[in-house]
Amino acid sequence: MRQRHLVVCIVALGALAGGCVWSVPQPMLVREPRPERIALRIGVYYSPEFRSFTYRHHVTDTAWKLGEPSVRLFGEALALLFTDVVELARPGSNQGPRADVAGVIEPTIVSAGFMFPTMEAARRDQKVCFPLHLTYHFTLYSPQGEPVTAWDVSGSECAPVGNPLRTHATLKESFEQVMREDAFTFVSGFRDIPNVRRWLTEQGID
Repeated sequence: MRQRHLVVCIVALGALAGGCVWSVPQPMLVREPRPERIALRIGVYYSPEFRSFTYRHHVTDTAWKLGEPSVRLFGEALALLFTDVVELARPGSNQGPRADVAGVIEPTIVSAGFMFPTMEAARRDQKVCFPLHLTYHFTLYSPQGEPVTAWDVSGSECAPVGNPLRTHATLKESFEQVMREDAFTFVSGFRDIPNVRRWLTEQGID
């Protein structure tokens, strides 16, 4: 009964917050264990769509700004992974190739969202939580703007329901957690992407 009452309170609070825009705080990058730094100068392109990415919940009409925190997070992640990182215009744009970078990485957000706990789960005394996910897509380009490879990094979280008054704080913390895990997966698994390994070999990196 308590769980069902909790779910009703949470959904009601979500409805009252309709139209609000929440900014996810800056997630802290997981830096240990540190990856072996790649001795290359890499470019990164953050599109306007990526910078301004906002997830809007379809029921409560609440919005969650994920773009700018992601820009800061992956700026730190790339700086941890490469010896030098420079922000560039879109790969293959009219500005021409960059001969001083080994490649350009473009991140995008392809999927993000969360669900409110269900009454069905509460009735069955199952775990009552907020299922939340975030998926990034990365494309590695040559300096000439030709795609080298692309891959996804996805994370999920099921934040346990607690105090209904902390619903939005819980969701912000969960988004931070998933973003942090995705960034760590990107850094720690970068060399494991088959076409990335091939590209690194072509750059003279073992």
